[in-house]
Amino acid sequence: MNSTHDTDRPQGPGAEPDTLSPTETSKKDRTDLWASLTVFALTSLIVLFTYVRDLASSLGDGIVTARVRFDDAAAAPVLSTPNGVDLQTTSTTVIDVPTDTLSPVSVGLIRAGEAVQTFGYLTALALLSWIVVRFVRGRLFDRGAIRLVWITSIVAIATIIVPMIPRTLGTNMLIRDVDMNYVLSNAPLGPEFWYAYVFCMVISAVGVVLRIGSRMARDNEGLV
Repeated sequence: MNSTHDTDRPQGPGAEPDTLSPTETSKKDRTDLWASLTVFALTSLIVLFTYVRDLASSLGDGIVTARVRFDDAAAAPVLSTPNGVDLQTTSTTVIDVPTDTLSPVSVGLIRAGEAVQTFGYLTALALLSWIVVRFVRGRLFDRGAIRLVWITSIVAIATIIVPMIPRTLGTNMLIRDVDMNYVLSNAPLGPEFWYAYVFCMVISAVGVVLRIGSRMARDNEGLV
């Protein structure tokens, strides 16, 4: 008599099944699942709330925010403290510019970069939630889980690179609009780049581990 595993076994020479037999989930597993999903949901709400709040604030104040770099260190503003100490600002800074002094295209491109980045964060969090669901359901070494991990890594990389395109174009146009071409230039990489980079490294390592584990799990099922 064939076991329930037979439907997941390869039907032809050299073929491999897409799924492995699921494992039973305990009450603790389900509790951990809901805890993880709650954290991801709260994080998504925070990301969305922060984006909407900042967008509403900038629209209300009639400004747009851009990250720029001072090409000439001597041109960087100096802040004087009450006790007479001069503080030199760093070469990279964030500026708020009134939108009525800029072209609509400049403003639109910068805001588009912010929207795309927020969408990327939410997409990555949704994929992570689905990965956790598959793991808890015993689909740890399925090809589907491995694909999800790699897709999540690609989405994380895209969240770094894609928003830079409209943001860079918009910031360069902003600098041109305020006639500061010889003083300011675009600063495309912020601190969030390094967080996303570390995340991509970790998720890629997880993908490699899952692929190796999947191969071992399939070999073990073949011995049953």
